[in-house]
Amino acid sequence: MSAATINGNERLRAAMVAANVTIEGLADHLGIDPKSVDRWLNTDRTPHARNAEAAAKYLRADAYHLWPRLGERHRSMPTAQDEVVACYPMRSTVPYGLWRSTLAGAATVIDLAVSNLLFLADAVWDLPTLLADKASAGVRVRLVTPEEPAGPVTGLGDVFPSLLTVSGLRLATHPGLRADVLRADDDLLVTTPIDGLTPALAPVLHLRRLGPAPMTGGYLATLDHLFATATPARPVSHLRAVAA
Repeated sequence: MSAATINGNERLRAAMVAANVTIEGLADHLGIDPKSVDRWLNTDRTPHARNAEAAAKYLRADAYHLWPRLGERHRSMPTAQDEVVACYPMRSTVPYGLWRSTLAGAATVIDLAVSNLLFLADAVWDLPTLLADKASAGVRVRLVTPEEPAGPVTGLGDVFPSLLTVSGLRLATHPGLRADVLRADDDLLVTTPIDGLTPALAPVLHLRRLGPAPMTGGYLATLDHLFATATPARPVSHLRAVAA
């Protein structure tokens, strides 16, 4: 019998105490049986990669610190399928609160590549305040929108004028933006465009980065490319006139 079996997982126990999270609370967040969490605590049981990464994120800890043997398990190496949390056939089937709760849970990074700002304004009603609060808390916040919005009232200054004056936010435009990608730390909500189909009817993927990011890596690289080649946003003249 190993020492881990006798003493349990003290690293996990300490992380749960520090985060004020109970066995039932962690199990509920992960959508699993509390008995599984109890086994993680009181034996040397190592969870599957997806559960380990999700639990560590919730506890603000490192999965490989909590479970040093995580990398030794063959099936702990994530595949592209492991990174798919959920798939929704169209935007209206995504749980309404998921858009905001994903952003609200960010601790280090928020990236928004949004082709349809009116949708975002409806999905996250207090977006300017939420992003301002996150930026002031030290979260890196970046938002890129189309260079030439389709429609008369879809530009950043039209939909979110107050964002133009918030410090700590990087706002930009890009001529090649098509998909809607919302990233908050390791979670991504991606609207996948389909030719001939309006974005509202396109499928939405909820992805969570694991390990070497076999699925999410492409989207993360795309976000970095968009912001590297984007043009910084500037307040439009009519907004200045109104403010005066």
